[in-house]
Amino acid sequence: MGIIMIHCPATGRDVSTGIEMSGVEELPSVKATMLCPVCGRVHDWTRDDAWLADSGAQYRAAAAG
Repeated sequence: MGIIMIHCPATGRDVSTGIEMSGVEELPSVKATMLCPVCGRVHDWTRDDAWLADSGAQYRAAAAG
């Protein structure tokens, strides 16, 4: 399992969507939105914008802290 990631268009940094899955191909082909934890803006994204991080442990720890 891994965390679905996207790029923040405002900062260029990689950010977690908070979605944990075994593969990006499992995502539906629809537009999604998320509140970016880096810049505070709402970003639209699709599975074409996303990739799977190898492990989500660091993102779960950051969200809990």
